[in-house]
Amino acid sequence: MKKFSFASLLALPAIASAQSLLLEYSVEDIGGLYQYEFCLTPDDGWAPGMGWRWFIWGDQQSAPSPLTDWVGDPASLPVGPWTFYTSSGGFHNGPTFGGVLDYWIPATGDEVLTWRGTSTANLGEGELLFSSLAGTLGGAVSPDFAVATLKDGGADCYADCDGDGQLTIFDFLCYQNAFASGDPYADCDGDGAFTIFDFLCFQNAFAEGCD
Repeated sequence: MKKFSFASLLALPAIASAQSLLLEYSVEDIGGLYQYEFCLTPDDGWAPGMGWRWFIWGDQQSAPSPLTDWVGDPASLPVGPWTFYTSSGGFHNGPTFGGVLDYWIPATGDEVLTWRGTSTANLGEGELLFSSLAGTLGGAVSPDFAVATLKDGGADCYADCDGDGQLTIFDFLCYQNAFASGDPYADCDGDGAFTIFDFLCFQNAFAEGCD
């Protein structure tokens, strides 16, 4: 797998420590491996025209990524404008979306990107970092070794798609994005196909609520 070096970016201006993206994740032990599910959203500072590129998760400064043996789920692709998984190496090290120079420009502040994959590491709260490199658009700020948030039990309640512990319209938006991207999570009725019956299944799960 081709790796992209950070060396060519050293001449760029320093990146601010604030962030304009939020990354949440859940982890499930599937027997010798850990299944990860990620949700990426703009934060409250989003404005139309903002864009980010060269997105890295499981990032580590000048050392191997702690997200060991990562394998991205091909069924999650594309994720926004990004169509394949790659990795970054050098100062920033971790799984990366390609093409790295393609911008994600959310159409709304509620837009959510979701993807899945496996790793041999079980990273807890505060242990998974993420970054966005090579510039932004529209006044957006690049996260630079920002800390991702571990969802508190969101994976235990199917209808809580965004994992925030509440059932809201944002869960429907999250599910819609998962369905559009072919994420296995969206196969609510488990028949191996993405149909209107999955939407009905999700609607029923939402109506039943979470204990």
